[in-house]
Amino acid sequence: MTTRRIALIHQAGSYCNPGVARRLAASGHDLVLHAPREGMVEELEGIGARVEVIGVDELPGHGSEWSATPEGSALLVERALARFGRIDAAALLPPRGWYAGSIRGRLLDAPLEHIDAMGGYFEATAHMLRTVIPAMRDTGGGQILVYTSDSGARPEAGWSLYGAARAGQNFLIRAVALEHAHEGICLNALGSKNAISAGFPGCPPGAAGDDFIIPGDWSKHLEAETPLGRLGTMAELAAFATVLLDGTNRFQTAQYFSFSGGWNSA
Repeated sequence: MTTRRIALIHQAGSYCNPGVARRLAASGHDLVLHAPREGMVEELEGIGARVEVIGVDELPGHGSEWSATPEGSALLVERALARFGRIDAAALLPPRGWYAGSIRGRLLDAPLEHIDAMGGYFEATAHMLRTVIPAMRDTGGGQILVYTSDSGARPEAGWSLYGAARAGQNFLIRAVALEHAHEGICLNALGSKNAISAGFPGCPPGAAGDDFIIPGDWSKHLEAETPLGRLGTMAELAAFATVLLDGTNRFQTAQYFSFSGGWNSA
């Protein structure tokens, strides 16, 4: 069994997780990566990390057998334990692709399938936590960070269903954290608003990467609703998220953290 900390990173190539993986590798973690980006494994191994990979060919990021089902979550944990013997940190991104983006608009305008999709946020989160927590508990505790959305932190007209689904997801995470705090498990939620990367809706090709944003007409309305007056990057989000995963801070649990430039309080 390795003496280095072990981090499981779900959807490792998405959101801020490439930056999180890079920071964890540099701080002495070995990594279990689900669906990494091209070139990511070689980069992390170059930093000194040992890396176990679960590719999308083994576990798709979406669909009927995606990674936030009971079977998919079990595969992630089984591979981590088989390779390294334990899990000290887990960055989880449920849901991604299956339900995400499928709930928009006002309640009275919503089709029934949007209302039905609300439950997917709770189910995906519950399945992943029901698998990761026992494995972490059995080896002495650790840190879990679940990415959600700041849409659940502040009511907003036109986002009633999506906001409610995300708020419920945040509530579930915080309540479950209290159930396992005495076992040395720190479980928190982190949601963002107007922190973007390439592929963000409305963002032109080449206008954003993990560590840069080129503002323009496309971003003015987002900047205007953010008290800081600018957009956040995935590199900034990764820096924040890593503090809740790298073992240096084990006194934060049952919290929802907003990464929104003040949007959640405005």
